[in-house]
Amino acid sequence: MKLKIIIALSLFYTAIGYTQEFTLKMNGGLSGILYDDLNGEGKIGFGGGLGVGYTYFLNNHWGVVTGVDVSYNQNQYKLNANEVISTSNIDDLGSAFFYNVKTTGYKEDQSFLSVAIPLMLQYRTVISNNTGFYIGFGGKFLIPAHQKISASSATIATSAYYPDLNLEIDDLPNHGFGLLNNWDDESSVSLKPSVLLSMESGLSFSLKKGSKLYTGVYADYGLTDLQDHNSTKNLVTYSPNGLDNIAANGILAANNTVKHSKYLSAGIQIKWGINFKEKNKKEELVEENNMPEEIVIPTPIEEKEPIAATPTEEIQKPTGLTSEDIAFIEKPLIFGVFEETTIPANLENRLNKMAVLLVKNEKATLNITGYTCNLGSKKTNKKIGLARAASVAEYLNKQGVATNRMKVASEGEASPLTPNTSHENRAQNRRVSMSVLTNNE
Repeated sequence: MKLKIIIALSLFYTAIGYTQEFTLKMNGGLSGILYDDLNGEGKIGFGGGLGVGYTYFLNNHWGVVTGVDVSYNQNQYKLNANEVISTSNIDDLGSAFFYNVKTTGYKEDQSFLSVAIPLMLQYRTVISNNTGFYIGFGGKFLIPAHQKISASSATIATSAYYPDLNLEIDDLPNHGFGLLNNWDDESSVSLKPSVLLSMESGLSFSLKKGSKLYTGVYADYGLTDLQDHNSTKNLVTYSPNGLDNIAANGILAANNTVKHSKYLSAGIQIKWGINFKEKNKKEELVEENNMPEEIVIPTPIEEKEPIAATPTEEIQKPTGLTSEDIAFIEKPLIFGVFEETTIPANLENRLNKMAVLLVKNEKATLNITGYTCNLGSKKTNKKIGLARAASVAEYLNKQGVATNRMKVASEGEASPLTPNTSHENRAQNRRVSMSVLTNNE
């Protein structure tokens, strides 16, 4: 037993070692057996499940998903009134006869657990900074447990027809033939494994520390029946020891009661995903085609009044910047969030103070350079860095700094402030730096 546990744990940690994302899943909706009815009506009940998943990403958009899902499934089945189910049988004396069962108000509450192993292809892309779209399709191998049934009937009438004697017996309770009122029983039916077609789709939301929240819908449909329908059993057993001793076989086990019994599950699901490998802890996928090749800084329609300096922002030299002013301007502006190109709210106060200094000193010009961390392709990072620099220039322009005093550029992932070895370090490298080019009197 200990050896089996050690082997299982080893396989588990090996799987995690090769996966790029580990997910925990919870879902709920309609889940059970889709009956093709012959003699009654089956309804799928509410079910749900839990699961763990493993995703290996082939590139920024495509990945292969597998794992294990455990689901609870249920149905209700009502048999048509006065339907007669007939099977051949042998009585306690060895004589052959046809065993006929007719019911009114017969119904079953059915439930079973199942384990599914998925193998799916997933596509995902970015919609905005923190939101993405995903869709997955493929198959699952379903392993169902025994179906538990709770059967009841207002009346059950059993009879025997002996073709050799042309004799019908319908009132011999001591030998298992007659009428039962308000009958009920519990039993179980074995189910067969099935292959499912599966799909899922929805939205993903980036969380902290490289994790994601997935919300969406899913559907699974069985390609094969969960039970053979050429059974020789009747709806209830024949008991030569008395009518009170008959027991339920169940709709699925009975001969010619249903034509098909395929698995169906559909509903909503929530997944929480987290990356284990450091090199794959990406807060968002990089969408290379979403960024324009060139960023143009808009020219203001009208010149704005310079922002008045507060007493603590007093400029020592009206026509020049002090060394303290230059150090303040050239301190990096940290964006922090992966792929963020809009000005973070916590930088607005600093940029307002910079604008005051630059408006007072019209001879100062700036080089504004954007940077990124090392996640994503070099081409995309170059575009993101340029977009960050352009956002800073546009913000300063709206505060009164002329566009001809600013030049924007991008270094992408080059020249990091700190090594890209952790989430915190990469956040520091997502920045914009400014250098004062001239400060002529």
